[in-house]
Amino acid sequence: MIRRRHWLLLGQVLWLVLALAGPLGFRASLLGWRPALMLVAVGLGGLVLTGFISLVALFWLLRSGRPGGPAICLPAAGIGLVALIGLLLVGLRGAQAPPIHDITTDPGNPPLFAAAAQLRGEGDNLIAYPGEAVAGVQRKAYPDLVPIEVALAPAEAFARCLGVAERLGWTIVGQNRDQGMIEAIDRTLVFGFTDDIAIRIVASGDGSRIDLRSASRAGVGDFGTNAKRICSFAAAFRNP
Repeated sequence: MIRRRHWLLLGQVLWLVLALAGPLGFRASLLGWRPALMLVAVGLGGLVLTGFISLVALFWLLRSGRPGGPAICLPAAGIGLVALIGLLLVGLRGAQAPPIHDITTDPGNPPLFAAAAQLRGEGDNLIAYPGEAVAGVQRKAYPDLVPIEVALAPAEAFARCLGVAERLGWTIVGQNRDQGMIEAIDRTLVFGFTDDIAIRIVASGDGSRIDLRSASRAGVGDFGTNAKRICSFAAAFRNP
C-alpha cells in the first residue's frame, strides 16, 4: 500500500514535468504553439485528477486508521489543489477578455505590418487585420483604447515613441522616420509567445496623432495581453 501511495506523488511529479515541457519546448523552438498548449493542458489536467485521487485515498486511509497516510497523499493532493487554483485563475482571466488577438487604437484604419509580415511563419495567425467583426468586439471590450494626441511635432513624437518602446523592453524590428512607422515585437512572460506591434505617427493639427496595433502570432484569444500592452505604452508615453 505504501508503494501505491508513492506512485501518487511520483505521478504528480511526472505531470508537472509534462506541463513545464510545453512552454520550455516552445521557447526552445522544439514545439509549435498548439502542441505546447496541449502538453500544458494534459499536464494540468493530470495534476488535478491525481490530486483528487490522492485526497480520496487520504480520507480512506484516515478512516481505516492506517499509518503514514498524510505523508504521501497530502503533498500529492496539495499539488493538485495548486494546479486547480491555477486553472481557475486562467479560466477567469480568459472569460474576462474577448476571444480576439489583434488590437488597435484605430480599428477603422489600423497601422499596417511590414516587417512582421516577413517574420511570421507557417501556422502563425494571418497578418491582415480581421475587419469589422473584430473591431466591433474590441470597441465593446476596450472602449478606452483611443489614439494618443500630443502637442509634439511628428519627429519629436517619433523619437519619444522609439524611446518608450525600448524602455518597455520591446525589440525594434523596423522603423521609418519619413513614414512615421515603428515596428517591434514583445514576448509573453510564461510561454514566450511573440506578439507583433506597429506604431504609426502622423501630423494632427499643431501636434501629432499616435496609433498602435498589437497582435498575437499564436492563438485565438490573448487574455487581454495586447490591450494591456497598448495601455502600458500610452501611460509610459504620457509619463516619460
